[in-house]
Amino acid sequence: MSSEGAATTGSAVGRAPRLRGAGRQTALAARLGVARWSGYAWGAIAATAAFIAMTIWWLSQDRSIPIYDAGHHLEVVFAFHSMIASGNWLGPFEYNEVYPPLGHLVGALGTLIGGVTVPAPIIAQNLVFVPLLALGVYQTGRLLFGSAAGLLAVIFVLCTPLLIAQLHNFMLDPPMTAMVAVSLWLLLASRDFERMDYSLALGVAAGIGMLVKVQYPVYLAGLVLLMLARGGWRNWRGFLAFLAVGTVIAAPWYIVHISEFGRITEIAGTGTGSGVQPDLAPPPLSSANFLWYFWSVLNSQLLVPLFLLTVGGALWMFVTLRRRRGGDAYGGRLELLAGCFLTWLTITITPHHDIRYGMPLIPYMAVIGTGWIVCLPRRPALAALALLVLGAGANTLGVTFGVGDEEVIALTHPLPKAEEESDRVIFYATQAFVNAAPSRDGNVPGLLDELHRAGVRLVAVSLQQSAGIDFSFEGLVPLGEIAGLQVAVVQSLEFGRSPEIATLIHEPVGAGSSPTCTRVSDGTGVWVARFDAAAGKLALYCPSRRIKYYAIGHVH
Repeated sequence: MSSEGAATTGSAVGRAPRLRGAGRQTALAARLGVARWSGYAWGAIAATAAFIAMTIWWLSQDRSIPIYDAGHHLEVVFAFHSMIASGNWLGPFEYNEVYPPLGHLVGALGTLIGGVTVPAPIIAQNLVFVPLLALGVYQTGRLLFGSAAGLLAVIFVLCTPLLIAQLHNFMLDPPMTAMVAVSLWLLLASRDFERMDYSLALGVAAGIGMLVKVQYPVYLAGLVLLMLARGGWRNWRGFLAFLAVGTVIAAPWYIVHISEFGRITEIAGTGTGSGVQPDLAPPPLSSANFLWYFWSVLNSQLLVPLFLLTVGGALWMFVTLRRRRGGDAYGGRLELLAGCFLTWLTITITPHHDIRYGMPLIPYMAVIGTGWIVCLPRRPALAALALLVLGAGANTLGVTFGVGDEEVIALTHPLPKAEEESDRVIFYATQAFVNAAPSRDGNVPGLLDELHRAGVRLVAVSLQQSAGIDFSFEGLVPLGEIAGLQVAVVQSLEFGRSPEIATLIHEPVGAGSSPTCTRVSDGTGVWVARFDAAAGKLALYCPSRRIKYYAIGHVH
């Protein structure tokens, strides 16, 4: 091409339209490092944003009663909200609670922005910890297998059914899992504590993890000991820096709450007292104990497609590591695989089991289950990718949207009723640890709102009638606070002699029962007993009925 032609072409390019400020934006992106992000990184960001968006949609549709621990944690969040709103900034730090305060503080900050509602703290938790979870698994996958593996690991972890369901509630296990994921990345990147920058960052992550939940060290202790044994002890400065930073961040809360250490360790899974169900504390040397988390991982954490990827990845890594002994490029993979095994062993020998206690295994399994895909020949890699897409899509459709019916193969008859879902193989589930698709569930929150508008100020709930999944008193207490009501949990039904007092009655519905005010998802009925000032007697009351007061008759 002649110089003239080149000049003409350049002139034409020069006349191409440009967005105003594009140069400044490009320079800013370069300074922030965004310009260097790969398409895989942007894909991980998109997957994270889509997950959070689906959670927000789910919360906008759900009107069910928070269950057990989810209700308790919301109650603590609202207490922290009140403390901070009144200027008592140290209140959450001194609050008499066996759980560290950081997870609840994130929720409380969410209520300061979004109001005292159920969705506000859950959305805040998602906005903070889901990106951290994705960051941890992406960087771990990228470190050991490349950026493509990092993206696949993010898709894997965000489509595990138990994690999806738990992030629809306010629970502390997902935030702890996120901090385990970040810590796993920083541990491997520190090169056995050789890198001081990563060791210091690891100390920050560890301190934060310890302030989320006391079980946090359980999921990294095996890997840390392995790294020290493999030569990390020589990098004692990095190791001490990690310990020092983590201690400075976490120790003050534990020192203030030292008197509660016994309860704290029991919460951490060491207790096997009378409150623990026998199937959650099997004999230590029994097959039931060693298989407990196998069943939990298969049927609650992953389901069949993602489980197969994890097993395939573990076998591939084991065979590869045996063939390529001593290579530095494979050191991190060995530590990842061994760390996952040591973590499983640690929670297995811990007396008290719970399917949520296995959730921090997911960051390990996400990288193990996807990293090997990028190393396979083309056709096996495409088959593995198809299995990942199948599992991720099925888990999301089933648990988030409740599409279809459960697909399960029973290995024994009858199947045992066990939390770990033993003796079966679940391919597809529409339920994940008492939570699935959004549910109106009788709209008990709406009923409480209506009672407040009708002049009720105190609601009594029987402990005997509100100990189940569908009508949990732990969830009714924060729902009452949201509605502006005080909820009194009493041992047995109690009735007031004032229109400002109402009693919720929760019973099975019989053939001769009086009309219910609403029903919950298990088919049981909810009645409201309230003093009728005009008639001078106690009656059933429903604010949505045309005739609001009606005769008590037979409840069941």
